[in-house]
Amino acid sequence: MLFQIIDNKQQCASIYSNKEIISDPDYNKLSKTWSYNSVLKDRDIEYASLYAQSQTLDKCCPDIIKEKWEQVKQKHFAYLNSFKEAKVKFNDYCFYDLVPESFVIEYFDIKSQITDHVLNSYDKPENYDFLLELSHLVSEIEKHKLNIDLSALDNNLHAFRTRKFKEKILRTHPHISYNIFGTITGRLTTKKDSFPMLTLDKNYRNIIKPQNDWFIELDFNAAELRCLLALNNQSQPEEDIHQWHGKIFNRLLDRIMDREEIKRKIFGWLYGPPNVSLGIPEVQQYYDKQKALKKYWDGEQIVNPFGRKIKADEFHALNALIQSTTSDTFLRRAIKVNKLLEGKKSFTTALIHDSMVIDFDRNDKDILENLIKEFGNTDLGIFKVNASLGTSFGNMKKFR
Repeated sequence: MLFQIIDNKQQCASIYSNKEIISDPDYNKLSKTWSYNSVLKDRDIEYASLYAQSQTLDKCCPDIIKEKWEQVKQKHFAYLNSFKEAKVKFNDYCFYDLVPESFVIEYFDIKSQITDHVLNSYDKPENYDFLLELSHLVSEIEKHKLNIDLSALDNNLHAFRTRKFKEKILRTHPHISYNIFGTITGRLTTKKDSFPMLTLDKNYRNIIKPQNDWFIELDFNAAELRCLLALNNQSQPEEDIHQWHGKIFNRLLDRIMDREEIKRKIFGWLYGPPNVSLGIPEVQQYYDKQKALKKYWDGEQIVNPFGRKIKADEFHALNALIQSTTSDTFLRRAIKVNKLLEGKKSFTTALIHDSMVIDFDRNDKDILENLIKEFGNTDLGIFKVNASLGTSFGNMKKFR
C-alpha cells in the first residue's frame, strides 16, 4: 500500500495513505513511499526517490497531473511562507496540525501518484541496497541535534565576521541534512536548510562540541592516491603514503624534499594533463593513469568499480574516476562502522568528504580498535587510517 510520511519530526507520527491521515499506522501493511525515514528501518518498503535518484518530484511528475502538482505545490509554499512571517516555531509543531486536513490529503495524494508512477516506470538501480543503507545512515545523522557552543567564539579576533557568522548560525537548523544525490561523483552535499558542516570555516569548528566525551575522526591516509593504486591492482603501503613516496624521491633526486613538497608534486601531476610525466618513473609506474582510463573509461563515460556511471570527456575522466571511487569506498566504510555503533551511546555526527566524525562515549572504548579496523578494511584493500580525537571539532589531534 502507498503511503507518505507527512512530517519527518520524531514527534510527528501521523502518515498519509489512501486519502486518509492515519495517526497510528501499521507499517507492516505499507509497502511504497517516496523517501526513506529512520522510522522505516528494516521494513520491506520500496522508495521511489532511490529509483529517481537526482530527479526531483517536479521532474518525475507525469504530464497528466503536472498542472495539479504545480497548484498544490504553490499552496504548500504559501503555507510555509505564512509560518515564517508569523514567526511560528515550525520545529515545535507537526505540519498536519498547522494546515487544513483537506490540504494535507490533496498534497500527499498527488505526491503518492508521482511515487507510484516512478516505481512502475523507472528501473530499479543496481546499487539500490547501498543507496538504502546510505539513506539510513544520513537519516540517523540528521536525527541528532548538534551541540553548538557559540561562546567558543568570544575570543575570535575577526569581530565583524564572527558576529555575522553567529547571526547566521542562530538562524540555522542545528541538524545536518545530507543530499545523497548532490554530486555526480557520489560525494554528499548538504541541503539548503541544513547546518553547513561541509563548508564550515576551520576557524569556527570549535563551536561544535560532543554530546558524549570526545569526537573521534576517521579518515583514509591519501584516499585518492590509494584508490588509484587499487584501480591499477597495486598493493597498498602500510605506512604514510607521502613518506613512502619520499623514500623514492629522496633516493633519486639530488636534494631532500619534505612531505608537503612531495604531496604538492604528486597531486599536481595526478590532476594535471594526462600525458605529462611526473619525472620519477619509479613512482609513476604505480599510478598508471592511462591504464586506469583504458579499463574504466570507454571514451564517453567512466564506470567505476562500484558500477557508478559518469559521462566524461578525456580531460575530466580520470578526475571523475578517482573521486567517485574514493567517495563510494568511503561511504561504504562509513555504513559498516555505523552498524558497529548500533546499540551504543556513541553515534555518527557527520560525514565530511572522506572523513567520519563520531561522537564518542568513553564507555565504548573497547570497540575503538574495531571501528578503526572496519573503516580501513575497504572493498579495494586495506587502507591506512588516520584517527584524531578532540573535546571539540576545532581541536582534533591525531593519535594514530
